[in-house]
Amino acid sequence: MIPKGITTRVQTALRILLITVCVGTLGAGFTFAQADNSPTTTVRSVVDAVLAILRSPEFEFETARPLIRAEIQRAFDDVAMAQSVLSTNWRTATKEQQNEFKDLLMRTIESTYIGRIRAYTNESVDFRSEEIKDKRAIVTTAFLAASGEIPVIYKLRQRSDGWFVYDVEIENVSMVSTYRETYRSVAKKSGMDGLLQQMREKLAELQAKENLPPA
Repeated sequence: MIPKGITTRVQTALRILLITVCVGTLGAGFTFAQADNSPTTTVRSVVDAVLAILRSPEFEFETARPLIRAEIQRAFDDVAMAQSVLSTNWRTATKEQQNEFKDLLMRTIESTYIGRIRAYTNESVDFRSEEIKDKRAIVTTAFLAASGEIPVIYKLRQRSDGWFVYDVEIENVSMVSTYRETYRSVAKKSGMDGLLQQMREKLAELQAKENLPPA
């Protein structure tokens, strides 16, 4: 199930998520999991490298797609995201339900936005500020599209192996909060088993629409 609150403009801006996370496997030699970099340096290095890759005449989206999918898994803190999205339902879910929800959530995000890179033209990213408090960080950027400037805020947390994204706010809309609102209502009505079933069905629809192989 895809949250209805995510607008078309936000979906367009979310191409930045894919730009941010796919560089490691594509050959730039850099991933989010480098602990010796600040949050901003981490984000900037990834974005700059991928923008260069996407502008290359040799870039082929179909070839890069599975690599992009793999890098999304590497760049995001999937456990923290799943816990935050599922909220109190995480504590009452079984271990098996937690693992399946985490997997379905990340695959849903991937399948929803992975095709957006194909619409890429000459957008760029402006880095505005960085705020670090203990092991949490906020990197404020702006996605400079032809239609105008779109604010994109990355929220990261530091683990022993580096900085990882656990939420992204685009035009003041939190990706985690938006999914949480939708999934909470489904879980309340249909329980965890019902939520997981709806997510499986929606994921199959998304993969068929984007002509993606089943994951």
